[in-house]
Amino acid sequence: MCLSLVQVQQAANCFNGTNLRVRIVDKKAGPVETGRADGLKSISIEILDTFGIGDAIQNECQRCEEIVLWDPDKNGVITRTLTIPDRVEELMKPREVLLDQGRIEAVMCENLEKHGSVQVSWDMQPVGLQVDIDLKDDPEAYPITIILENNRTGTQETIRAKYVVGCDGARSWLRKYLNIGFAGDLTDSTWGVLNMVPKTNFPDIRKVFVVHSTRGTVMGVPRESKMVRFYISMDGGNRHTALDAKSVTAESIVDAARAILAPYTLEVGRILWWSAYCVGQRVADEFSRHDRIFLAGDAVHTHSPKAGQGMNTSIQDACNIGWKLRYCLEQKSHRSLLSTYQNERRPIAQALINFDKEYLEFFARTDTTHDEFLTAYLTAQKFTTGIGIQYPASLIVRNKGPQSTSHPLAVKLAQGMRLPDFQMVNQSDGVPIRAYHRFTCDGRFRILVFAGNISQEPSLSRLARLGKWFTTQPLQTSGMEVVTIHSSKRADVELMDLHPVFRPWDDEDGWNYWTVYADDESYHDGHGHVYERCGINKDEGCLVVLRPDGYISVICALEEASELVEFFDELKSKPKSMTGVSGEVEIRASL
Repeated sequence: MCLSLVQVQQAANCFNGTNLRVRIVDKKAGPVETGRADGLKSISIEILDTFGIGDAIQNECQRCEEIVLWDPDKNGVITRTLTIPDRVEELMKPREVLLDQGRIEAVMCENLEKHGSVQVSWDMQPVGLQVDIDLKDDPEAYPITIILENNRTGTQETIRAKYVVGCDGARSWLRKYLNIGFAGDLTDSTWGVLNMVPKTNFPDIRKVFVVHSTRGTVMGVPRESKMVRFYISMDGGNRHTALDAKSVTAESIVDAARAILAPYTLEVGRILWWSAYCVGQRVADEFSRHDRIFLAGDAVHTHSPKAGQGMNTSIQDACNIGWKLRYCLEQKSHRSLLSTYQNERRPIAQALINFDKEYLEFFARTDTTHDEFLTAYLTAQKFTTGIGIQYPASLIVRNKGPQSTSHPLAVKLAQGMRLPDFQMVNQSDGVPIRAYHRFTCDGRFRILVFAGNISQEPSLSRLARLGKWFTTQPLQTSGMEVVTIHSSKRADVELMDLHPVFRPWDDEDGWNYWTVYADDESYHDGHGHVYERCGINKDEGCLVVLRPDGYISVICALEEASELVEFFDELKSKPKSMTGVSGEVEIRASL
């Protein structure tokens, strides 16, 4: 397998710990050192948590805690008009943190090197690609031939691959080589973006600030190491501008910011990185070809740098296709699983582009009232965090009826939506852990058994019957893990009273003490309120099938466990009714 190119190292992290042959090819000499994307939304951090690197990245990040809006008064002098917390209540965690893309890439690369499952080739790029159409449907074939060239020596290498993933940016070589259309607006707005250590008397320089003045609009975002990132629409948001990005300089960006922030002063301590972009909103016609070649991130959707979604959508795209490739290769599921990548991610990209058009123009306006800004910003928060996304019914989203954003057994969950993060307490040792620290990205589906109050005999007997049923099914050998989360007081439950299927035995390592958890108070970190967060009845409980990327496939009652067999049987064989299913991804946000 060959994964090409740079940001797709996120997908490569999905293959840590496997025996699959994975290779990253990057035309750069090494990870980015400064600049580029810097904002990580909460869901992106959760994905990094599943790779075991979320904490390492967060330890270096700058958190965003507060947002302020400044507007001109009747005399044209800017004044603070609004202060709001940068918070989305449903997340129960910081909505966004910021760190230089170079550090994020470096941590990812270190993780790849630690596991030794992925080969990284720097200073190389593809110069040729062919697909043997006769072999594309053979799951064991290597139908792709790629010619790579070393940028330093000019030497070439020919490799064979089962699959290729390209995350090689808005000017994607792979997309152009495949002649995939890139549709969208033809007129672009020009933006200046700059990382600077500022010397200023502007009082909100260490907050997220948006200043509308008679001279234009600037947004500032606090960064690590005293830095601040400035975003400025150099043409005032005019989408029919003729301004050439090449005419923009670091000095002109600073001058524009200085004029907008007046009468406050702004001087340069040092500039660490800057750039100018002419960005239109575009989406590729195809996200995959033959279900053998896949494109992700900016290679298939571009938008304004202000949207702050470049790295986040790349991470989510790459994770989406990464786990599906791994599952197909390891679990030998039917290749129709791979078609769900385009069906799920392309509507997301289109929705983001549509949203970004409105938000870009709104952001650059100089006549925005604070009420309008508050409404728009809160809407944007829901969109950019991804909590409003719901994938449609498919091979891996099992909806029996009309798509709903709520399930009767778990009123805050739904098939196709992401499982919210929560804290649970280990039954064996009392140590609390967050869900996405526990549900590591190891290519497995997970059956979450919300067992209810098993300190009461009826619920305990029901769980025992479920355990006995599991022993009669082939599910345990299908690449999955069973994790139990009960609603009892931890002290009222004995692990060894539970059916062995919920605490599996290994002849070498003994019992598994990390598969049963309590929704209970921890000694030092409070209560996770798992059942409340998920809207699950503490006595009844339910079963949830969790995909490797954290989205929900199935919700059913404990007595309806046969639905799990049907679901995983369809993954193994070509589905009769779900193959190629497409549908609208529901995104509950609009300006």
